[in-house]
Amino acid sequence: MDLKGIQLLATELLNSTKKFAIGPNTYKSLFARVLEGTFRRNYLTLFTMLYLVTNGKPDEHTAFGSSCMDLARRVQEDLISLEYILHKGKEEYSKKFIEYEAVEAMRDIIYLEAAGIIVDVGLKKKTVKNYEKYKQQFFDKSGKAKRKAWNELIEYLKKKGKINDADVHEIEVEFSKRYPNNDQQPRRSWAGVDVEGMIDVLVKDGVINTDEERTLKQSYLKGNIKNHFSPTDINNFAYTDLYTITNNDDLLLSIVTTTVGIARMANMVADEFEIPDDTRLKLKSMWQTLLTAHLPVK
Repeated sequence: MDLKGIQLLATELLNSTKKFAIGPNTYKSLFARVLEGTFRRNYLTLFTMLYLVTNGKPDEHTAFGSSCMDLARRVQEDLISLEYILHKGKEEYSKKFIEYEAVEAMRDIIYLEAAGIIVDVGLKKKTVKNYEKYKQQFFDKSGKAKRKAWNELIEYLKKKGKINDADVHEIEVEFSKRYPNNDQQPRRSWAGVDVEGMIDVLVKDGVINTDEERTLKQSYLKGNIKNHFSPTDINNFAYTDLYTITNNDDLLLSIVTTTVGIARMANMVADEFEIPDDTRLKLKSMWQTLLTAHLPVK
């Protein structure tokens, strides 16, 4: 699929799902609430990318590639997180995600005060109260590697039929005793795993296949270097020929992956909200088109 082809499909997707982004939408679940906010945020991201490409002159497209690849990474991260929530238990994990806001708000207060900024007393009191209410569930019980090893062992024993849910709970209690969180600090991520970890879980449990895993990780990592002072990415800008080739490729890849991500989120919306049948069919048709489309082989 060339740039013009994906532009047309992405535009059709935005037109068909504009009502989801604008709202108001009615929903009865926490997951639907999280989904609505996530879809709205990413809809605007694709809108921004298409605006740049549509209104920019062809010789300006090279300038957009790097920025669009950076934006595409965020869309991928949001989509993977939604897939993870769906897989692990959409209501339980949506609740956990929403409640993690209390941890983020408390960290903001601490940061502002450390910088010498006076925080409103009422706001701080409310923030501290919410933090004390929800913080316990986000405590890391040990180092990341040790926690991962224990989780993998538990999963292995469950698959072998050696332990049941009651045993898992007993193991968790014992783990907490052996490796307490002495500094009482909540973890840095709401789910307790990073995006790569979420992908690993989704692959292991058969939600996505190994081909999808490879594509996700490659494009995610490519977008990730745009977020940092990366020698790999800086090198792409240091040489004119490499800069032109890389950014043209990034522009196409970013719009393809973002359109795929928004289309998948739109189909999640279709599952969670009441939408017209013709819109539902159109979304399925676009999804099938994206699944069968391929980037040109170099």
